[in-house]
Amino acid sequence: MVKKHRKRTKSSLIAQIRASKVIPKKKFDEKIYRKEHPLSITDKLVWAYKIEKKDRKSEITEIVTVAFVTIIKDKEYTVMYYDSHHNKDLHMHLFNSIQDMTDIVIALRVRKKGNQSRLLNWALKDIRKNWYYYRRKFYKRSKLEADF
Repeated sequence: MVKKHRKRTKSSLIAQIRASKVIPKKKFDEKIYRKEHPLSITDKLVWAYKIEKKDRKSEITEIVTVAFVTIIKDKEYTVMYYDSHHNKDLHMHLFNSIQDMTDIVIALRVRKKGNQSRLLNWALKDIRKNWYYYRRKFYKRSKLEADF
């Protein structure tokens, strides 16, 4: 009688089935939160940030944007915004004017120390405190007459 040799496909097949059934555990659960706050009839503060949940604690990992938005002639324009996308350093993007919507990255007077939560609070306070100044300068650079 001649023995038939079987290929060893069973063990590799079982390994593939196991691998397909195993759901990899996520080390963290990441969500993006977005909020708005009106500053005046035509102006608002918009911010978004990422939160990473580890175990039972949640931590802000990245400031997506903290933006000052104004409405001019029924169209929204972002005057300036903060983010920490590059190397987790907070920096400001300032738009030139309505005609020239290129932005300038400024890191001079931005707070550098602290975790992302502190930096987010600092950026929110800065825009709430200086929004009128930012709007006035944007109108001046855009060569618009201010009605305020």
